[in-house]
Amino acid sequence: MKHSFYIILCFITFSILSCKKENIETDKYEYTGTLGDILQIKSEINYTPDQIKTLLPSDISSFTSLKHNVTVYIVEYKSLNLTNDTVKASGIIIIPQVDSFSIPLLSYQHGTLLQKSKAPSVSKGTEYLLNLAMASDKGMVACVPDYLGLGTGDGLHLYLNPREEANSVRDILRAARKLVKDKGNAILNGQVFLYGYSQGGHATMAAQRQLELENSKEFKLTASAPMAGPYAMSRTSQFDIIFNGAFYPNPFYLPYVAVSIFHSYPNLYHSYSQIFKHPYDSLIPIIYDGLHSTGYANSRLDYYVSNMIIDSVKTNIQNNPNHPIRLALRGFDLVDNWTPTTPMKLYHCSGDDNVFYDNSTYADSVFKARGANIELIDMGSSNHVDCAPLSLLMGVSWFNDFIKMEKIK
Repeated sequence: MKHSFYIILCFITFSILSCKKENIETDKYEYTGTLGDILQIKSEINYTPDQIKTLLPSDISSFTSLKHNVTVYIVEYKSLNLTNDTVKASGIIIIPQVDSFSIPLLSYQHGTLLQKSKAPSVSKGTEYLLNLAMASDKGMVACVPDYLGLGTGDGLHLYLNPREEANSVRDILRAARKLVKDKGNAILNGQVFLYGYSQGGHATMAAQRQLELENSKEFKLTASAPMAGPYAMSRTSQFDIIFNGAFYPNPFYLPYVAVSIFHSYPNLYHSYSQIFKHPYDSLIPIIYDGLHSTGYANSRLDYYVSNMIIDSVKTNIQNNPNHPIRLALRGFDLVDNWTPTTPMKLYHCSGDDNVFYDNSTYADSVFKARGANIELIDMGSSNHVDCAPLSLLMGVSWFNDFIKMEKIK
């Protein structure tokens, strides 16, 4: 069963007909052409290795050897949303200036954001700099999708929705291939690498799954490094925070998932007041409008996240293994009904306080049992934030085992 997300969507749509959705405006987009077509190059910036070095934080510069000039393109491109509308997405494509060699293609998937303006192509923060270094050091064409609904893209961001995550990755890879061909300053060798942390780990695995199952003739994945992602929320201790009354350091995650479920499965509930107590039910549409920060969201929510949910709803979810919310979450899970065919390394700190480590142990054990080429690397006792830098650097170092820069004859 390759398309569990859609099977679950159909089940919920037809089994919960008693719920009518409140009127929500649906944007209609008028784009023609092919997915991955570039709608606009918003900026084009050239960097030398020396210029890049002055921009990098020490934890990145100390692990890189900058070799190549690069050109950074901030682009808007065509992608596909959950309702099969062609929409505008935004992101970054970085092309190294490598003479006489054919080079690989890389996509980096970023962590959780609430604000559209914090997306990599707009903020040009640490993740922008990381991939500048990757392109200059490794000689790879580096892509950084903002995800659908973030950056300058259309619509609402459906957090952890695997179809929309994967579409944004697939289509920026297509855009990068076209841009490389149009600019004529590099030749791709067919290798494709994926990596990302936190939501980026989830998006990396979602993209790997979709590219292997649906786009394998178009893209031949070489290696994939998902890191600290919530790959199996419905089947791990990640789900238990709904019930157990424990302190959680970033309470904004839980309603963010609920907002995504609310819009991914439009017949499931018609109001946040069916799930959340007041005042949280009325705060959610304000907090998750794409304009507010994670700090603002946390300040308005309860760090004991189970306190935000109506008691009877918690009881029903806990006692019913086929509760619609459980089924909806399974649509966001990435482990069941799929066996990776690309070499994969999972990087995760066992001390992670946000995305719990059993997301990775579950994925590792299930995939290994099916014969996948996978390895889980425990990065130690650090928390979610502190685990990221070393995990990312270890992941890209592993790519060295595969990277080919082939001499053009």
